[in-house]
Amino acid sequence: MIENEISINGKFAMKVHFNLRRKKDSVKSQIWLTTTIDGERAQVYTGQRIEERYWIKTSRTEVGERVRESEDFGHLQNLTNKKVNDELRKILGYCHEYGIAVSQTNLLTNPLPHNKDSFEDFIGHKIRGEEVKIRKEPKSFILDYIDRKSKQVNKNTGRTINKGTIYNHKNALARLEEFCKSKHFHLVWDLFNARFEENFTAWMNEEDFAVNTIASQYSIIKVWLTEAEKEGLITDKSFHSYPTATHEVDNIYLTEDEIQRIYEIDFSSEEIKKQIDPQSKIEESRDLFVVACWTGLRYGDWKDLSKASLGDRFLTIATHKTHKTVKIPFHPLVKAILEKYDRKLPKAVDKTRTLAHIRLCGKLAGIDQPTLISKVRGGKEHTRQEPKYNFIMNHTARRSFATNMYLRRVPIVSIMAITGHTTEANFMKYIKLTADEHAEVIAESFEKDGKL
Repeated sequence: MIENEISINGKFAMKVHFNLRRKKDSVKSQIWLTTTIDGERAQVYTGQRIEERYWIKTSRTEVGERVRESEDFGHLQNLTNKKVNDELRKILGYCHEYGIAVSQTNLLTNPLPHNKDSFEDFIGHKIRGEEVKIRKEPKSFILDYIDRKSKQVNKNTGRTINKGTIYNHKNALARLEEFCKSKHFHLVWDLFNARFEENFTAWMNEEDFAVNTIASQYSIIKVWLTEAEKEGLITDKSFHSYPTATHEVDNIYLTEDEIQRIYEIDFSSEEIKKQIDPQSKIEESRDLFVVACWTGLRYGDWKDLSKASLGDRFLTIATHKTHKTVKIPFHPLVKAILEKYDRKLPKAVDKTRTLAHIRLCGKLAGIDQPTLISKVRGGKEHTRQEPKYNFIMNHTARRSFATNMYLRRVPIVSIMAITGHTTEANFMKYIKLTADEHAEVIAESFEKDGKL
């Protein structure tokens, strides 16, 4: 008798069956191994065939489908039937091995998941006499990739990968899991087919994600799947066409006059004191933001400038994101702020409170002209008009630096040497001029020609 109940020390249990499948005009039927895992039917061809008249199906009193053995069939046929049953018993042994591997998955370097694809791969390799390669499922593969990435050293800089990159990958995985949970999909390699883009984009639009967030999500997924493709874990090429192009987004910049007005806020005046929390360190946030407006640094760099080298005329710093060392000349306002703190600038409060401080400074400085901003979210364009200070971001300092230097006619290559942009196309995305301002730039150029 062939036992089809697989049980491993109470930690794992499954029931498998052998079923016949006969092709038209064929005397013998194929014998297939079948089982159900998490509601999905797993099927593996055993490589064995038999005439249906020799087959014993299960009944209430018998357990395990098998081939009938009897000398009445003749010596050669009975020998053939016995060999088929031996092969089926061997295959059940493979199922037992699979159960052991799954039940001890926490002890394995490459854990074996218990699902349809994993079962079919494992048993199929065993039947064909091939080495079993445990196929990592997407989540464990991605987590391993992120872990490796966090320890990876950039060949050009000799430093580990930026923490922001690791955060983005973890965030992308969390979104992917939320999508699968919401739509009742299993996170398996077969998920990433031609329909995935349609389904995932529709879900992200339902969740009101910004268009560039969606593009970023696909960029990260393509990185994972490219690595998985190298390891033979995914063969569907559909992911190569997932959309990753970003779209230009409406953002503001602050003019030199507006930066000056923010700098000139008198936090000691009684009128201003009524509008702020004196314990909030808003003045320090203001000062650091003004420094950023005249240095072009990202928040990740200007939130703590203790590691920057401060000379008489220049600030030198290895930027946090790109690890490139940049040298930035001091604007008079930066010099004044350095002297105020005896050349030891304070650290910024957390990112959220810093932003709240800066927007309040914009309000106190009267940067409140009605401003219209359009953004694509949830697949639709949303336009809103609010006072300009409500659109100030921590990153506005960097855009303001790039735009104001451009308006000062500083050569683009010199500005890029400070901002760290490697292409003029990416740099120009930071230039936030209105149509009138662009017209003024061209007009001044024409006026210079007229003086020749």
